[in-house]
Amino acid sequence: MRKGAFLAFLLLAPLGYSLAVRSLLEGFEYPQARSAREEWKPQGESPPVGIAPHRTEFGTTALKLPCPFSKVEERCYWDKEVSLDLSRFDEFRLSIKADRPEALSLFSIYFRSGDGWFAFGVKPSKDWRAFSLRKAEATIEGTPTGWHKIDRIRLSAWKRLDKEATVFVDDLLGVRHDIVVVLGDLTLKAQSPESRAVLGCARRISRLLEGLGIEFGLLTDTDVEAGALQGRKLAIFAYNPNMSEAEVQKVEEFMNAGGKVILFYSLPQRLASLLGLRKLGYTRPTKAGEFSKVRFRPGALYGLPDEILQNSWNIEAVEPEREDVLVVGDWADPEGNLTGKVAVVIGPRGAFMTHILTAGDPQRKSQFLVALMGALLPEVWGEAAKGALKSLGRSAGFQNIEEFVDFICKRAPKVANGPRAIERLNKALTMRGEALSALRDGQFLRALLRAREADALLGESFLFALPSRRREFRAVWCHSAYGVPGMTWEEAIRLLKENGFNAVFPNMLWAGRAYYPSEVLPVMPEVEERGDAIAQCLTACRKYGVEIHIWKVNWNLAGAPDQFIRRLREEGRLQVDANGNEVRWLCPSHPQNFKLELESMLEVARKYPVDGLHFDYIRYPHSNSCYCQGCRERFERWLGRRVEKWPEDVISGPLASKYREWRRLQITRLVEAVSREARRIRPGIRISAAVFRNWPQCRDTIGQDWAKWVEEGYLDFVCPMNYTADDTDFEAYAKIHMKAVRGRAPLIEGVGASARELPPEQVARQIEIARKVGADGFIIFNFDRYVADQVLPALRKGITALDPQWDWRR
Repeated sequence: MRKGAFLAFLLLAPLGYSLAVRSLLEGFEYPQARSAREEWKPQGESPPVGIAPHRTEFGTTALKLPCPFSKVEERCYWDKEVSLDLSRFDEFRLSIKADRPEALSLFSIYFRSGDGWFAFGVKPSKDWRAFSLRKAEATIEGTPTGWHKIDRIRLSAWKRLDKEATVFVDDLLGVRHDIVVVLGDLTLKAQSPESRAVLGCARRISRLLEGLGIEFGLLTDTDVEAGALQGRKLAIFAYNPNMSEAEVQKVEEFMNAGGKVILFYSLPQRLASLLGLRKLGYTRPTKAGEFSKVRFRPGALYGLPDEILQNSWNIEAVEPEREDVLVVGDWADPEGNLTGKVAVVIGPRGAFMTHILTAGDPQRKSQFLVALMGALLPEVWGEAAKGALKSLGRSAGFQNIEEFVDFICKRAPKVANGPRAIERLNKALTMRGEALSALRDGQFLRALLRAREADALLGESFLFALPSRRREFRAVWCHSAYGVPGMTWEEAIRLLKENGFNAVFPNMLWAGRAYYPSEVLPVMPEVEERGDAIAQCLTACRKYGVEIHIWKVNWNLAGAPDQFIRRLREEGRLQVDANGNEVRWLCPSHPQNFKLELESMLEVARKYPVDGLHFDYIRYPHSNSCYCQGCRERFERWLGRRVEKWPEDVISGPLASKYREWRRLQITRLVEAVSREARRIRPGIRISAAVFRNWPQCRDTIGQDWAKWVEEGYLDFVCPMNYTADDTDFEAYAKIHMKAVRGRAPLIEGVGASARELPPEQVARQIEIARKVGADGFIIFNFDRYVADQVLPALRKGITALDPQWDWRR
């Protein structure tokens, strides 16, 4: 397709076009509290509702929900009888705030239909926020009849702390969208190993669209089979590997009616033909890093970035079959050298990317996504431009530009880089003015690009305005034994040092694999090809003065050789869930598994002068495991009597509490043994663990009694994996961790930069929150190209501007 054709599309984009239709379902408008109480009935021990003033475009009052959590067991909740057909909506929106959000674990809204419920859960903050509740993400309880027949709405505030709190709700809306993301629920229903990737891809695309301010709905494969694409304009298939013939047929009908599609990685042959593509088949890289980046062809498509980071591990290769199909992006290695493989194509009916959109690099990936969408649906440019202007400052945690300016003006005089913060702010405000002018003139692409430049400058301003501190432990988890893709360990460790970090936690061994010459675990083939990963990382760490703590994934047999798994199965050493299904984890109570885990970690302490050993997955996989016959025999021996009904008696019967205690002991005994023996082998070695953040619930659900490990001195420090994109949630859990540790060991709070795809500004915010709460340091997941190239340099502007001076003697 010629470049000029896309320009013609852009010139047609109408000003003020809306990509969604909203309908008010419940405005919570009542002249007095008595009127509200006649409709919203308290359930259980809940008190009556009230009303509060709140002016919106739909009215002047909100519903007030008093929550005396010190007087109730679990929750406060209220019901209203209704008669609604909600089948035509993709999404609902509900505005909520709470005066003490830390007192709530969750706020839920339920829709009852027949013998079941559709449920959504959100976490309110102190400020009003309109939450998006997408149907495809609803939790289903019981057997609801369907969205077409809703007869009750329930509002539930779930208790976390024994505090008085008040929740306010307003404006429940139903929304139908022209743009939809399609979640691959047929893969989920098939219980495919790809289920996690399918969910992650849909969430990733959704977050990018939310960040762009573009309205969209979320459908499923099943919805598409039922004809839900009818009347839409653009459908994005984030990763749908199990599309049925019926779904493909409906997508064909949608495209033949003028609908556009964007597909990632999965491409049925019939859709490839409609898009004008020839499939060349599944392709793996011929050398490391071959699919590290997508380099976009200059001028190929309006609004594209120069490149995006990917680190893809394979592709579904294609080539255009028609002249009107354009290659706009090519695969490149870490240095930007083209590899000769097509990455992104676009034509009149849609676009295709030859792999999923991976995590990381969110700013440029959102720019890439909006460029594809804008080429296919010109109305997107106006929506994206307005959304970008509206969201200025939000990546730094502010509701509007006024709040942001006020923050910078107060903070800048107090920090060393304050003048830089002010300079970036002034440039950003100038760019914002240019964006507003372009938007008024209908120059949507210019408005969007100027708004994005303004947002980048605001991000820098925010980062420069954050204070640093010296006495701090700063670390990264690195999931790859050989470090950051495209870097040697020396290059990666030098980068850490240059950006003010003092420790790295590389993942060097699992329950069934090792990336060094092990005499205990199966050695991975990469060791012969690439060498001893621990030795390489250790050498670099000693050169640059960075601590190395070897990360072990305990119990989990992912990636272990098949013959190793077969031997474990024959020896009865694998876990079994409550339904009798095999779980590919080592059973913690089996003596040989305990010995394997212990010896593998002690081997590292013997062979290498490392600074620490780090537990991960030091738990059961979930509450539904392990219930193997070996566990039964060993539990009965510990208990001193026979279990009559196995596993019923230990799951929900009279022995449930005892079994939970016994499960905890199986995990704790390994932590104690490694701690004791490793310190004997190598005095001064530090023992730590990556732990679940939901203390104390994790004691019972997964057997992870980590506060006890701190109390008993088994751990020298602890790293809760506080992965969330919600800063209020992050702070609430960090406070729980501080109380659990009680100053007995350093608390190193885990920040999920890659796990939750946080922008650098939010990573910095969460580090500042951890400091405010009292944490001794932080550790970032994961040390990949995104963190290396974008997060670390961003943090160096302020939050890590001073080099750390950490002392374990505290």
